[in-house]
Amino acid sequence: MPGLAAEVLPDGSVVEASDAFVSLVGKDRLPRQWLARLSPGSRGRLTRLLAQQADFQVSLEWSNGDAGTTWLACSGWWSPEQRRHTCFLADVTATETSREAAQLFIHRLHLVFDHLPLMVAYHGPLPEGRCLFANRQYANLFGLDDKTILGKPVRDIVGKVLMQEMVRQARSFFEQHATVVYPCSVPQGDGRWMRLEVTMVPDAGPDGQVRGAYVLMTDITQRYETERALRESEDRLARFMEASAEGVVFHRGGLITDVNPAACALYGADAAHLLGTPTMSLVVPEFREKAQRMADSRTETAYESAIFNARGEHIPVEVIGRSIQHGGQPLRVTVVRDIRDRREAQARIEELISGLRAEKERAEAADRAKSVFLAAASHDLRQPIHALGLFLTALRSMAQAPAVPARDLSDICRRMQASLDGLGQLLNMLLDVSRLDANAVEIAPEPTDLGLLLRELEQDFQHLAHEKGLRLRVAPCSLWVHTDPTVLRRILSNLLSNAVRYTPRGRILLGCRRRASELDIQVWDTGIGIPPEQREAIFEEFYQVGQSTAQHHESHGLGLGLSIVKRSAQLLQAPMGLRSQPARGSMFFIRLPRCAAPARAPSPALAPAYPGSTRGLGVLVIDDDAQVLDAMQRVLSVWGHRVFCASSADEAVVIAITHPEQIHLLLSDYRLGAHVTAVDAIRAVQACLPHPVPTYILTGDTSPQRILEASALGFPLMYKPIDAQVLRAALEAR
Repeated sequence: MPGLAAEVLPDGSVVEASDAFVSLVGKDRLPRQWLARLSPGSRGRLTRLLAQQADFQVSLEWSNGDAGTTWLACSGWWSPEQRRHTCFLADVTATETSREAAQLFIHRLHLVFDHLPLMVAYHGPLPEGRCLFANRQYANLFGLDDKTILGKPVRDIVGKVLMQEMVRQARSFFEQHATVVYPCSVPQGDGRWMRLEVTMVPDAGPDGQVRGAYVLMTDITQRYETERALRESEDRLARFMEASAEGVVFHRGGLITDVNPAACALYGADAAHLLGTPTMSLVVPEFREKAQRMADSRTETAYESAIFNARGEHIPVEVIGRSIQHGGQPLRVTVVRDIRDRREAQARIEELISGLRAEKERAEAADRAKSVFLAAASHDLRQPIHALGLFLTALRSMAQAPAVPARDLSDICRRMQASLDGLGQLLNMLLDVSRLDANAVEIAPEPTDLGLLLRELEQDFQHLAHEKGLRLRVAPCSLWVHTDPTVLRRILSNLLSNAVRYTPRGRILLGCRRRASELDIQVWDTGIGIPPEQREAIFEEFYQVGQSTAQHHESHGLGLGLSIVKRSAQLLQAPMGLRSQPARGSMFFIRLPRCAAPARAPSPALAPAYPGSTRGLGVLVIDDDAQVLDAMQRVLSVWGHRVFCASSADEAVVIAITHPEQIHLLLSDYRLGAHVTAVDAIRAVQACLPHPVPTYILTGDTSPQRILEASALGFPLMYKPIDAQVLRAALEAR
């Protein structure tokens, strides 16, 4: 059984398990003691699901002792015939860690909002305007708590009278979708009223429609009472003007008659300069009409405006005005308050709200990506494994027959190789993503023969296209381009693979077109096409276009191919393009600089054959997996090499000491168990040899961090599953 997999009975006993599963849980914990490694909650959930005799999916918290905790995604399939579950597990610790970090961030934001001297809430769209978020201060204002207030319509929270006031004051919010600020009063339990300043910020969607409103309330009761007391006491007005930190302006008939020092500082001019100045000349033009209307009303007013200072700068202010009698004549008193700090505070709060929304969206996107990846990987990785199982069953049946035609055995071997190739392509695609994430792809541009490359691609994909009944045509090309041939081949292979996958019938064309000093390599198909609205999304990871159409023909992949293509093209600094028409087909192209052919083009390398080698080498293989060691010994022995097998670094050192002259090449797995890596084993072995020998590191870990660590060692890497031709080439290069 590959990967982390086990056959589990309803009581939790393991009947059969993969080597990786046994290595994870420990052989001494089988068949049932392995459940103790799960957290109590995970153990209870898994036990209940196993007893239900049905398929399930669950996340499990696995204890690694002092090493911490690992999160595993477990998918179980119930087998009625065998009366047990087949469970496959995958490490999703990174995703769970991101989710927990997002939840912690949200929790901290709640703490921030609960300690702000503001009442903050978010209400959904009208007419109900249900409360979707509220801090403690906002909920307590209306006699609720921050839990019971959630989901309640705004009318049920604020009451009918206050609701009417909100609608009246916030008309521009509803009609123009603009932020509004207005004062209002809320009755308290002791018969008093709390004066509030309400700020309503619209939450508009991409279509411009308001999805809800952010509501911020500030308790300005004390300020309001202070201003009322000042208006009632003209005798104390002079002392207030001198001591006040807020600007106070007296004006009659639109001309300034007196100002306090704070107003002079705000306007940036002395009193002598301001006296006799028309008040409207100091108001920013867009606020003058409103300011004039408020001044003419002869009633108490409070609103936000903006003024000019002596340097011509715009200063946002709050204006509070009232009319009084002075010397038997009407006089207007206006308090001008600088609200730049308040605006900055409001902007910071809005930024916090925006950050909360962005984190929420990122967490949801990560969760969706995880679900898509698990579903796709579960299907596409099981397909070739399932086929291999059937072929092995056929081979066992043949082994019991008195005579088996060699042709039949050869056909089954060919089909098993095809299944392994398909599995390897999927794993290599995941490896490509990890190498790109780790920035471990090195670009080495050189003159590249397009004719040779296109012919090789034609040989690679002709059989696959023929099996689907498609016509693959490759236009001859004699031009050369300056690029990295390995990365270019990966790009074109992904494009051709997609063309075959998403073309149910018709033909595929691979060719070139000159563009001045550049050249376009184009892949045409008559497939399902790509709708215009999806032509950006198809280059994102895990995104798949036309699933409903493609899935009727074959597996539609993990949604990684075009993401790899885009990122690889960016490494080459090669522009890409796409033209497509739904139900008619698509054309992808990549543009590269042309160059002249070198004076002497290198001869194409012949594909290595599998018969025995012309010279036998002594190969030391280090791997802690007994099956891998046995397989490597058999393959290398058939090729005519002498193989020394070691399951640990200590065994390898003993072999190096006893056979120093017979070891010509070293192959070591990166992870050797007990926290020992290939670098430890290689250094120990090389120290025992009379001279350095070529060394290769084998790894199946595709995480970006592991790839960086292995690459930093300075030895060539081979990624599992290792292609036979790659292994043979390493031996022949000795």
